[in-house]
Amino acid sequence: MKMKPWLITITVCLTVAGSLAGVKFLQVSKAMAFMESFPPPFETVTVASAETDDWQPSRRLSGTVQSPEHLVISAETPGRIVQLPYQSGETVPADAEVLVLFDDDVEAQQDALQADLNLVETQLSRNLTLEADSLVSQDQLDILKARKLSLNAQIAVLEARLSRMTVRAPFAGTMGIYSQRVGDLMRFGEVLTTLTGLKPTRWIDFKVPQGLASIVVGDTVKIHDVNGVFAGPARVTAVSAALAQGTRTYDVRAELEAPTLKHGSLVQVAVDTGPLENLMSVPKRSVRWDPQGPHVFVVEETEADAFLPHRASIRRVEVRGEDRDKLFIRGEMVPGELVANKGAFKLEDNLFVSIQTRPTDQ
Repeated sequence: MKMKPWLITITVCLTVAGSLAGVKFLQVSKAMAFMESFPPPFETVTVASAETDDWQPSRRLSGTVQSPEHLVISAETPGRIVQLPYQSGETVPADAEVLVLFDDDVEAQQDALQADLNLVETQLSRNLTLEADSLVSQDQLDILKARKLSLNAQIAVLEARLSRMTVRAPFAGTMGIYSQRVGDLMRFGEVLTTLTGLKPTRWIDFKVPQGLASIVVGDTVKIHDVNGVFAGPARVTAVSAALAQGTRTYDVRAELEAPTLKHGSLVQVAVDTGPLENLMSVPKRSVRWDPQGPHVFVVEETEADAFLPHRASIRRVEVRGEDRDKLFIRGEMVPGELVANKGAFKLEDNLFVSIQTRPTDQ
């Protein structure tokens, strides 16, 4: 029986297709076998232990350092500088002269008034002698006596002004930088420099927003400098009884011993805002973020016949706070579990992990 041409064509095509499929199957099988010969993917990390740790909820506010002994030295009366007994930045004892002024007009007025007073006293002495012989009227004596009182009063005013031309340090301290030199003319109230006392006590003044925390005298706040370095605990010594209408804040003053904090410098004041919490702490780089939030990779042991003895397991956590090099967290973890630290950014859930005992720079 003779086969039809179209049937022969179909038979040939099916035979060729089957042969090609067989060849491809063999190629794919060999490729899969080759790939299976490679080890599964893994990443190398260092690990850290999740530790039980206490965390105090707080908020950092800006504060200003004040020295209890600090004043601005200024001219209490106009005059020309004739003496600056101490140099800028020099330490001075209490009651030391720190500024001496001179005013020619005041000196001349005092000399003139003193001459008038001497004349009046001479006239009054002579007239009192003549009064015994009734050669001087009582009115003349009264005029001279009144003139003497007036001159004494005017001289006292000038002496008080002259005394204000010498400024003394009310306490031992360190002079600031002078803005004037000897020979310069100073106006009334013009500032020369500052004087800061030597005592180590510092006041920290800061403002607390309404509703943030209820602070009372005797509470303790933590002081940090602008670089975040802990300066010490400070005891609250004064709390304002009223809120500022514009900012809805109230003023607080705390006190501590910190001689290294300069008057007028900015500090950070850590104010407790809630009760102490018992949490876990891990290194900052152990916590990673994705669209679902923060998480850590716990390094767990794998089955006995696994390629590597450890595997990464993702755990969702809540970050409650931070310290300089660690984060306080809570979540589905237990204290003592190992978390990926350096290299954690390379991990994904269920990935094999090789633990490196020597720290890396990743």
